[in-house]
Amino acid sequence: MALNCANALFVDHLFSGITEYSLHYKNSEQFQTGKQLFDIWLKKLKTFQPGDEYALVDEYARILKLQNWYEWKHDVTQAEASSAVINPELLKTKESDTFKYCLYVLRRFENMERDEIFRIVSEIGILGTGGIDYSSPKTYTLKSIPREQFTGLQLLCMMYVGFQKIEPAMDTGLDFKEAYTLALDAYKARFH
Repeated sequence: MALNCANALFVDHLFSGITEYSLHYKNSEQFQTGKQLFDIWLKKLKTFQPGDEYALVDEYARILKLQNWYEWKHDVTQAEASSAVINPELLKTKESDTFKYCLYVLRRFENMERDEIFRIVSEIGILGTGGIDYSSPKTYTLKSIPREQFTGLQLLCMMYVGFQKIEPAMDTGLDFKEAYTLALDAYKARFH
């Protein structure tokens, strides 16, 4: 009831008093608690930063006496992914492999339609939201290319080359320009 009341106060606030959903809660036992929750949110909104939602949940749980109903868990996958992605030195050591994979992908995508390439790079992009580990020999599979396995670096190269072919202005966040340019030159010299 208190959370419903806080929500009603939020809607009334959102519509600048045109609605009166909170009116139904005014005489309830939960109105004061709902008002307290809404006021905490309203105050926090003025200085809200990413991650503040955790403190807000904790504060609500304290007021509602729900602290034992949940616990925060560290997102191991996200932490591993971000440590790999922000390691340009590691990518630099793999530049010869990056060149080789970019050349392979250029050949693979040679006669593919834009939609087919887009389907592949989109799947890799979605997979990348959970993190693609390019620091180990771990392999991944794609629904768009069944019965094959790829290392994380192969997938990143596939995504980079794919976007270079279909959407060159797209910023993939990968610094493969040098390896890709060398691979493109080798591809043109060898296959055209």
